Amino acid sequence: MKRWILFTVLALMFLSACGFQGEKYQGMTNRDDVENMGYNNEVTRETENPRTINKVGDTWGLKQDREMMKEAAQEVPGVEVKRVILESNQAWVTVHVDGEEDLSKEERADWTSQIQEAIYQAVPRYDIHVKIK
Repeated sequence: MKRWILFTVLALMFLSACGFQGEKYQGMTNRDDVENMGYNNEVTRETENPRTINKVGDTWGLKQDREMMKEAAQEVPGVEVKRVILESNQAWVTVHVDGEEDLSKEERADWTSQIQEAIYQAVPRYDIHVKIK
């Protein structure tokens, strides 16, 4: 009799485990969910990935940051931007200043800080390094 009860209990546990419905629980994904990841909810098949090649300049922001830095530096009278290099949170901006060959160290430092401040006001998320050349 005890064996029969033990066998019945084990059989019920086995059968209930086989009938486990995984889709009813939060966090479970099925094959359709995996196949449709990254697609819009609309009928279109265009992906939502912002790093697609046709959206490079619009979504990554580096191009916009360079342009904003260049415009901000050139708003300072007598400054012409030669190069902007971005790497991580660092920005190196090389500029030409009218009459730079006649500048003293103090004037050069004043120009550098003025240009740095203008760029920082436009794009504050970078550590800005200005080189007058």
